[in-house]
This record gives sequence, C-alpha cells and structure tokens, in this order.
Amino acid sequence: MNHVGEKIRLQRLTKNYSQEYMAFMLEISQAAYSKIERGETILTLPRVYEIAEILQVSPFIFMPRPKYGTSIAITYYKTLVKLRRFWRKAIRDRLNVRNEAYSGPKGQ
Repeated sequence: MNHVGEKIRLQRLTKNYSQEYMAFMLEISQAAYSKIERGETILTLPRVYEIAEILQVSPFIFMPRPKYGTSIAITYYKTLVKLRRFWRKAIRDRLNVRNEAYSGPKGQ
C-alpha cells in the first residue's frame, strides 16, 4: 500500500460500498472519486476526514507513516533519559559533598 487512495479503496471494498455511492456521499462524480483511489488527486485533510466518516473508520489509518518522525522521537526520548541520569548523578554528588561539609569531617 503505497498511497492513501489504495487504503481508501480497501476500506471501501470491506464495507461493500460502490464508487458511485462514495461519489454520491462526497458530492463529486464517480470519475473524480476514481481518481482519488488511483492517487491522481491530491486530497485535502478535510476530504480525508469526510471519507473516513463515510467509511466509519479513523482518518489516521489513511495517513502515511512518518519517514523520520518516530525515530527522531525515540532518539529524543533516549537523549532525555541520558540527561536525566546525568543530572540526577550530578545532583546526588553535590548533595553528598554538601552533606559531608555540613556534618564536618568524620570521626570528630
């Protein structure tokens, strides 16, 4: 499944809806709807939501997966975890130094 039109077509077929029915519901011609499924028409977000509503599915199933977004988010998260560990250790070390300075040298 390379494009949104293929995903729409598969959902339409699982619901047993005809292209004519979808075109009627979208208030476009059957030829125009056919172009949507073939990927010849660039869809706007409101149109994707409208199609999803007719098919009674989430519009997000038609959206392509992000090429870079998920790995960036994972890398960002891992970096935050590493920074959190670093700062926790740094803060603990500072607190230990302060506690030792406050309590004075041991053995007195």
